[in-house]
Amino acid sequence: MHRSADYSKLNPRMNCFNCSKKSKCTRKCFPVPLTKPQVKRILESFDRNGDGRLSKQELKSALYYMGSHFPSWRAAQALNRADGNDDGYISEGEMDDLVEYVWQCGYTVS
Repeated sequence: MHRSADYSKLNPRMNCFNCSKKSKCTRKCFPVPLTKPQVKRILESFDRNGDGRLSKQELKSALYYMGSHFPSWRAAQALNRADGNDDGYISEGEMDDLVEYVWQCGYTVS
């Protein structure tokens, strides 16, 4: 999603102003920050084995998807901050801390 500065002509179907083409937008648009619920949904979608927790590899894949330039390093930092019981996984009870950390990193939808 991207938006330009003229809010009066929003095309909600494309999430961009005055964009009617599916090709690259020619207007100057800016990235939109992900919300906490969006971050949480993205992270939960990367629980590939369905065990209800995120491994370092699953977290790394999610961060890469969100646009991290150094997903391995960012995943290690996220585990360090959010893995309260030091088991190497982000469980359901630790998800809010992880979402807060990832949200503060400022990933955007562009």
